[in-house]
Amino acid sequence: MKPFVLLATRAEDLPADEEYALFLRYTGLSESELIRVRLESGPMPPLRVDELSGIFVGGGPFNASDAADRKSPVQHRVEAEFASLLDEVVARDFPFLGACYGVGTVGAYLGATID
Repeated sequence: MKPFVLLATRAEDLPADEEYALFLRYTGLSESELIRVRLESGPMPPLRVDELSGIFVGGGPFNASDAADRKSPVQHRVEAEFASLLDEVVARDFPFLGACYGVGTVGAYLGATID
């Protein structure tokens, strides 16, 4: 099986680790089957969707409904990276599950009102 990827934005280690553990627990995936990428700590690496089974996006401190002038430089970077990734995800109907911030990200990308 190809691995899944969890794109995370939680800056604090304990909540980030707990979120990853919960994704592992409730998906039944092993650590080798669920690659964790912490976007708050650096740019999103290139993701080759042909080499993945699907993408998960968890929660975090960002809010897709915040006004642009209230978003941090890190949130602006992450949202630009998501927009680029979602271009491919949506065009290919690639498996994607957004939880909390992940739902807001997809909704905002698709033009939904997020509040």
